[in-house]
Amino acid sequence: MNPREYAALFQVEDQHWWFVGLRREIARELARIAPRGGFRRWLDAGSGTGGLLANLELPGRPAGIGLEIAAEGVRLARKRSGTRLTFGSVERLPFVDESFDLVTSIDVLCHRNVEESRALSEALRCLAPDGLFVVQVPAFDSLRGEHDAAVWTNRRYRLGQIVRLLEEAGFSVRRRFYRNSILFPAAALRRLRRRGSRPGGEARSDVGPVGLGVDLLFSAVLRAEEGLRAAGGWFPFGLSVFCIAQKKTRLLR
Repeated sequence: MNPREYAALFQVEDQHWWFVGLRREIARELARIAPRGGFRRWLDAGSGTGGLLANLELPGRPAGIGLEIAAEGVRLARKRSGTRLTFGSVERLPFVDESFDLVTSIDVLCHRNVEESRALSEALRCLAPDGLFVVQVPAFDSLRGEHDAAVWTNRRYRLGQIVRLLEEAGFSVRRRFYRNSILFPAAALRRLRRRGSRPGGEARSDVGPVGLGVDLLFSAVLRAEEGLRAAGGWFPFGLSVFCIAQKKTRLLR
């Protein structure tokens, strides 16, 4: 995505309801299936400006490192105290085999410069046996719009597509669901109305500051959705697809 979008992301991702809710979702889901003693080493593959790396609280408080291919993302991330980032591509991870027991990939596989099978193969290679892979991608190609153009989203997915990609890559899928489901109708309508709203101009993403009231309202909606899911609820749609997959233990011969 262009440098302006990295600046917008850096400005809001520590406190914005969307990113706070995402971090809470990841932490809660991983707490359910974390190995005894928590995680030791964590790679955030495609870190953007390092917000997830800086703010996500994980069992075991693992040593985390981020990887980002855009110089502007790395530059901004390095302003965060204690955040470790390195340059690199998710298709060619600069780490030895089985380096991590947790890899996160948030809205990366959808990027126009990422080849899914290569990125998944590299994540699998760098995970230790039984290591966990957390992936989120935008949902439903029918929602493609100005936001996607601004952040270089090349494709959006249905849940079954991501599950199939993960299984074909060699992962075992542990958790799978749509997120941001209650907000889906309103957000989808807004996206569809904005299509073509900036003819000939530079596309702008949905990332930006929101008022306190909006932030509190949407945060409450996300918490309500999380409560329904914890009680066994299931939504057949959402703005994002969320999965946790595991590297299969190698069989002894």
